[in-house]
Amino acid sequence: MRWNKYSPERKGKWVLVYKTVDESIEFPNGIDVFGCTSFQGVFTPDGFKRGAYALIGEDNDSDAYAVLKECDGSTAKSKALEACEEIKGKLGKPSVILMHATPGFEERIIEGINEFFGNEVPVYGGSAGDDDLTGKWEIFLNGKKTNSGFLLVGFNGNVFGHFLSGYLPTDKKGKITRAEGRRVYEIDGKPAAIVYNEWTNGLIDKYLESGGVVLAETTLRPVGRVIGKTFGVPKYLLSHPHMVLAEDKSLTFFTEFKEGDEIVLMSGSKGALIKRSRQAVEMALRGKSYNNITGGILIYCAGCVGAIMDEVNDTIKEFKEQLGDGVPFIGCATFGEQGCFLPERENRHGNLMANALVFTG
Repeated sequence: MRWNKYSPERKGKWVLVYKTVDESIEFPNGIDVFGCTSFQGVFTPDGFKRGAYALIGEDNDSDAYAVLKECDGSTAKSKALEACEEIKGKLGKPSVILMHATPGFEERIIEGINEFFGNEVPVYGGSAGDDDLTGKWEIFLNGKKTNSGFLLVGFNGNVFGHFLSGYLPTDKKGKITRAEGRRVYEIDGKPAAIVYNEWTNGLIDKYLESGGVVLAETTLRPVGRVIGKTFGVPKYLLSHPHMVLAEDKSLTFFTEFKEGDEIVLMSGSKGALIKRSRQAVEMALRGKSYNNITGGILIYCAGCVGAIMDEVNDTIKEFKEQLGDGVPFIGCATFGEQGCFLPERENRHGNLMANALVFTG
């Protein structure tokens, strides 16, 4: 496995490309090139860089088969079922699926994957990003690209992943009492934005009357849901508050909720966000048997990148040290993250999360 600044002249078995929105790429014949756009830069062994960068599979690396589907929220699940059928036809049951969607309907895609494979195939990945949330994101496979759809890549072989938050729970808890999709109207029977503002000691005060986007203010104070436990320690799926709607003081997120969901206010720090890239690799390999690490993929929330931009290369250093000196990798800054909670083998879509895929011999 190799990594390089992307060039169509570089040949291999398959090529995964992450790029910034200002970079256009050419596609060679005879080799699958697939990937998505990333927020502000791409994670590489040489730092967080603008441009297009590739992770290149070679003859002795994992087999891969990629499927791209154009869809919207109403067709995402059925298209995911079709994509899984195609992957199974080429690979059988893959060891893992790498997922890159455009933002908005990630839950439907995961529903399709889970329905087809019965939760037997772990999913890791993230939603395509752009520089400024203006919808310039795209996913691509060879000469085809779209800003509304998804890319699923099945890998065979020894590929291991882990999905984690890196945030800690506070003592502020509540229950969703009214919600519709990604819009939460009430927590404990009170307007959601007012409750969240009380929990955070006035963090979004200025938005309660006027409304507006609160992503920057809330990056280190998301809400979480307990998905499972490892050795008695709860594992949290995070949701990032996106916008206050002034007319009813509701709050939108980048994940869906249902009435009855129990949530807790979470707290993050720059130091914890930097170190979690190392932890993702460590946990992906814990208890696994393998000969050597041949490559890696880092998926890291764009909101968290924004929060640690001055120290983002420290995150790369942590990831690089845990993978091992000289191991090739690339990574994407995403607008939503997907991963598998183990040992429950539950694939979920979350926000402000990180995940790692590690290829081994």
